[in-house]
Amino acid sequence: MSRELIAIQIKKFQLAPLRDKGEESSAAEIHDDLGGLFETQDFMGPAADSKTSLEETLSWFEIPQNIETLFNVQQNRSTLSEARKDLGFRIWWQRRSELKQLEKTLKAFTKLLKSQKILPQLLASHYMRRSLNPLIMEFVDLKTVCQFLSGQIDAGKLQASISGGNALNPEQIKSLEKLRSQIKEQVSKSDSADALKLLVDIGRYRQQLKYYRLAHRAFNRISLRTAEDELKLSQSAGTLYVIPTSSEIEEDQEKICHHAIMKADVRGSTTVTDELQNKGLNPASYFSMRFFNPINKILGTYGANKVFIEGDAIILSFLEYENTPQEWFSVARSCGYARDMLKIVGSNNRYSTQMGLPLLELGVGICYSNEAPRYLYDEDKSIMISGAIGLADRMSSCSWNLRESMEKGLFNVDVLRIADGENEKGEKGQHYVRYNVNGILVDEDGFQKLKEEMPLKSLQMKLNGKQYMFHVGQYPDANGRKKDLVIREGKVGIWRDSQVHEDPEATENYYEIVVNRKVLPLVLEAATGKQTATA
Repeated sequence: MSRELIAIQIKKFQLAPLRDKGEESSAAEIHDDLGGLFETQDFMGPAADSKTSLEETLSWFEIPQNIETLFNVQQNRSTLSEARKDLGFRIWWQRRSELKQLEKTLKAFTKLLKSQKILPQLLASHYMRRSLNPLIMEFVDLKTVCQFLSGQIDAGKLQASISGGNALNPEQIKSLEKLRSQIKEQVSKSDSADALKLLVDIGRYRQQLKYYRLAHRAFNRISLRTAEDELKLSQSAGTLYVIPTSSEIEEDQEKICHHAIMKADVRGSTTVTDELQNKGLNPASYFSMRFFNPINKILGTYGANKVFIEGDAIILSFLEYENTPQEWFSVARSCGYARDMLKIVGSNNRYSTQMGLPLLELGVGICYSNEAPRYLYDEDKSIMISGAIGLADRMSSCSWNLRESMEKGLFNVDVLRIADGENEKGEKGQHYVRYNVNGILVDEDGFQKLKEEMPLKSLQMKLNGKQYMFHVGQYPDANGRKKDLVIREGKVGIWRDSQVHEDPEATENYYEIVVNRKVLPLVLEAATGKQTATA
């Protein structure tokens, strides 16, 4: 207590109670998987439900420095004596009365310790910690030893409490009796200074109990996983935290941070299958050799992962990992894969024309997500969960109404907003209809990501008398090979009265990956300045 503190008049504060109020039953601890909270109830009272509460409030008594400040008689007298000339007689007299009351409280505590015969037990616990032979502690219950040292039981009862043929030898009994005599002498000489030390210890013990209770509240929020399936699920959800020992530390597993989804809507596979069967040919062999095998071979070239592949749909993911930012080309590589897949379909269709078979048709949608996908598991099979899958599915679709209205031109994609007042909605409940026949449509987030993945050169070109906006860039595939990418930026039109209308005031854009073999070289040459931006 300093002069400044003494100069401040002591006021009454709202202090936390020594015992928590609440239901006087274990029912209050409804979330205690570890059981630690129950252990403190007798001393501290029931705590609030640890599932919704993660806090502890220390009372004044649970801060040892407070006890020292209030009840250290010698220190307080010395400080008060020095401060008399600064405070004046009236304030000094008032503080002197307050300190006397505190001294009286400490003396009452000392008397209580002796009358209740608690002091010998408390002193015994102190002596045991610093003076007891470790060999004795190994075989004898410490509570029983404390009872012996404090004079509550004799040597016979102490020996009787020891089982397994580990009775104490005469020398050990003699050392304990000597220690008991020292404690008895200490009790007879004990004064307020000893009581203060014990009071500080009790306050510190209460403080540590609350820390213990707080730790258990925190630990109760942690669920330890040991089963392989639980570990896999938690890891895929991003909620698994591994704390390995030094011998268990391995190279960190790659953590997904972003991803792109490519959805290909495969049209005509059922018709081709029927025609092949009618001609006595094997549809499985045909599709394996001319479609699935070729598209599987290029998965590694673009770092693609299978999500879902069936006869009428192909969904692939392109993942980005935290520790390899130099490989963050998920959208560009998904576009490159889609272009190569369309080349494979084109080659297959030329063969089908020669064989007199129906042609396959694709519509490809590509969407980017700035977060990791989630996974569910069906036994050992992982199931990806991502909002980008649904978006890519819509972007790969083609409106049957638009198929009849659109004329075949240089490009394969168009997007129209359904006009206000129209009764119909998009086929999948959207406010847009899309034309996507052997085309690749990228969402807005995907285009913005492309601008991060590679420098894009923008240029306008007139083709067949119409002005178009293109963006040209280069990206590396998974093998480091540079590849060109051409994106056409189009304006979203209007679908009204079952007709396509241009919107000169349109602010919405859509983005198509150009696949036309005649247009591509023209745009690339214009981007390098080898020809004018007109054709």
